[in-house]
Amino acid sequence: MNKINYTKITKQLKVLAEPKRLKIINLLSNANGEMCASEILKAFRVSQPTLSHDMKALVDGKFVTARREGQKTFYSLNPDSIFDIQTTLGDICNEDL
Repeated sequence: MNKINYTKITKQLKVLAEPKRLKIINLLSNANGEMCASEILKAFRVSQPTLSHDMKALVDGKFVTARREGQKTFYSLNPDSIFDIQTTLGDICNEDL
């Protein structure tokens, strides 16, 4: 079992503690590859600045990657980060306290 970094997992969980962000992760997980920001925006009834704020949090938390192409930004899920948080939460649940 790996040493658990509680500070890191707490920061990651704070990013995910927003229903809209979890819905974005779900949307990206069902996409084939990546989605343009305008496509994600169509799926939510929020303003562009609000979506940008949430996308920045997901990118900074390494749950999502961003790629610029001209004036468009494309987002995709980072499966490694999703796997890491699942593993860490499993380790916490199985750790002898």
